[in-house]
Formats: sequence, C-alpha cells, structure tokens
Amino acid sequence: MTIQPPPLVEPPGLPVGTAQFNRPPWLLAVVVDGALGVLAYLASYWLRFSGEHLAEFLPGAWRTLPFVVGGQLIALMAAQAYARMPRASWLVRVTAGAVGGTLAAVAAIAIITGFEGLSRAAFLADALLFTLTALIWRGIYVLNARSRRRAEMAATDGDLVDRALELTTIRSVILSLYGYRELLKNLVFKDLKLKYRGSVFGFLWSLANPLLMIVVYTLAFTFILGIRSEGFVFYLMLGLLSWTFFANSAGMSTGAIVDNAGLLKSVLFPRAILPIATVLFNLAQYLLTVAVFLPAMMLWYRVPLSPPMVLFPVFLALHVLFTVGVALLLATATAFFRDVRHLLEVTLAVLFWTTPIVYELRNVPERIQLPILLSPVSSFVVAYQQIFYYRVWPDPTVWLIAGAHAVGAFVIGALLFLAFEHRFTEQL
Repeated sequence: MTIQPPPLVEPPGLPVGTAQFNRPPWLLAVVVDGALGVLAYLASYWLRFSGEHLAEFLPGAWRTLPFVVGGQLIALMAAQAYARMPRASWLVRVTAGAVGGTLAAVAAIAIITGFEGLSRAAFLADALLFTLTALIWRGIYVLNARSRRRAEMAATDGDLVDRALELTTIRSVILSLYGYRELLKNLVFKDLKLKYRGSVFGFLWSLANPLLMIVVYTLAFTFILGIRSEGFVFYLMLGLLSWTFFANSAGMSTGAIVDNAGLLKSVLFPRAILPIATVLFNLAQYLLTVAVFLPAMMLWYRVPLSPPMVLFPVFLALHVLFTVGVALLLATATAFFRDVRHLLEVTLAVLFWTTPIVYELRNVPERIQLPILLSPVSSFVVAYQQIFYYRVWPDPTVWLIAGAHAVGAFVIGALLFLAFEHRFTEQL
C-alpha cells in the first residue's frame, strides 16, 4: 500500500498545486519591515556622509524619515507583500513594494519640502538596503518554516520520508552539494579539460586575454588620454581580473540549465550544482591568473606586503558568494526566458563602466561616488584596490555594501532557484 503525504491546503484564489510561501504573521512582518526601514534610511546617510557632513544632513534625514518608512510600508501593503501568495511571487511583490515605496516617498518629499538638506544618493542607497534586508529576513523565515514542516512530516510518517521535501531549503541543498562533491569536482575539471584540450599552450591562453586587455587599456589611458598615474597597470589589473571572473561566470551560468537538458532529464541530482560548477570553473581560472599576475606586478612596482592583504580571502569569499547567487538567478531566468542571454550582454557592458576599473573612485565627483559604489561588483573591486594598491584597510562602507550584496544575492538567487527548480524539465 502506498501512503501519500498529506495534501497541501490551498487558499482561495490560487491554482491547485501551487506551492505556498510560508508567510510570517502580518503584524510581525510590518513591525520588522518598519524597523528595517528606519535602520536602512539612517544607514544610507551614514554611507553617504561622514563626520561633520553627516551632522549637517542628519536633521533632514530625521525630518523625512516618516515619509520614507511610511511610503515603503504602504507600498508593501498595496503590493500584497503581507498576503499569502505563491512561493515565487513574494520575491517580486516585496521588491516592487520596497522600491516603489521609496520612489513614491521621494516624489512626495520633492513636492512638499524639496531636497534642501537631503541627499539623492542616500535615497538610492536606502532603496537597495531596504529591499535586500526585507528579502533576506523573509528568506530566513521561509527556510525555518520549511525545516519545521519537514520535521513535522517526518515525525508523523515515522520511517517514511517525503523525498520531494529534501531539497526545498538552502541548508538542505548545501548539504546535498557536499554529498555530490565528486560530481561537482568532475564537472569543473571537465570544463577545464575541454577548454584546453588540443591546445599547445594550454593555460597560457588564460593569461593572454587579461594581458592583452591590460596592454590595450594602458596604451589608451597612458598615451592617448595622457593619464600618468603611477602603478596604473597594477590598479587596472586588480579590477579587470576580478571583473572578468564575475562576467564570465554570469555569462556561462545562463546556459547551465538550458544547455544540459539531457543530463537533467536522465539523472537525479541537485540542479544547483550546474550553475555553481560554472562559478567554480571561472574561480579556478581567476585564482591561477592571480597567482601569476599579482606577485609579478607587486615585484615590478615594488609593492611591499602589508597587513590589509590578509583580508583578500575574506572579500574573495564574499565575491564568490555574490557570484553564485547571481548565477543561480540567471540560470533560473534563462530556463524560462531565453532573451536573458542577450539582455545580459548589454547589462554587463553598462555595469563595466559603473565599476571603478579604468578610473579611480576617489576621482569621481563626490555626489555620485555612493551610487557607483552600490553597483553590483564595485564594492569587491574597490576592496581589492584598497587592500593591494592603496594598502589600507577597506572602508566600513565597502564592508557593508559587499556583505549586503553577497548575502542578498545568494539568498534571493537560491530561493528563486528552489522555487522554480521543479519546472526546469518542462522548459527544456
């Protein structure tokens, strides 16, 4: 006799079989969002200003705080972010409510009081920080709720295990990835072998591309534009290599699902392995390239070792976590919309110039330094530059933005991937 798991009770208005988001109590959600809204708005001014400038603009921040937080909460309610909804829908609703509420509040402030004593860049930072924190805490709640549900069903069914629930949380997927670590390692080594198979120079070709780009940019900025900054090639290399790791990982992740249809339909394994393998493949190339270029450039420009350099593995880990989250998101989106590949090419071209790679952040006008630092990859690039080029400890602003981007991208990408994973084979 086959014992079926208890049916999922669907609320009215939702299609049968739609997996539900385990929403927190609405009053708790409103209180948490309100508190996060206050913290995000004040943190955005702390990121934008420092010292006496912060004291100058803080009264304006306190004056407009109720407008911003109130607008965000009202927009979240209007987007039905506190209602029970399909598992993937809440990501879109919370994002739309957080961003839309901030924009509505900015419009109201501009009409009522104007921007005197306020910072436009701080509003942008607030929208990003509040959106990330609102999604992250809900994601954590989802994970805990699913873990409790799985434990309750295991206790009810005794020795019976519902296999469909085993890969519904980030924790379970991470554990399963460890169990399938041999498959993950084989996928990475397979890509490395295929890339250099039949090549006479092998790995040297991976060094040729960044070397060529460094030569091109050096000629363009040094001899054409007349920029004579000392050690500019070293500065350029730090940003260019880290950007290449992210851009190549993002580009390859779009085909992680759609290009492996045969494997997905014939073998049962955690699907997240495929986009993660693309990131690890590019990480291996990045580390090999850095192991060659970084010591050589430090010797050439006589850059001494300094204590801040010990933080390189920390920011690299955050960089990898962020890239994995983006890879999971892009792999999921491309499975349903093939145009994502073409849209990504345009997006990467824009992001490259909003990342301080070929220019120094301190040379940018102060009013747009924070928006540039909020660009997805900027905080990691700036951290590498501060560690190796300027040989200083990374700024608190860089720490905060890098951590928020890494955790936010990973949680959002993983939850979106888990929400649609069961539909991948239908799209192939």
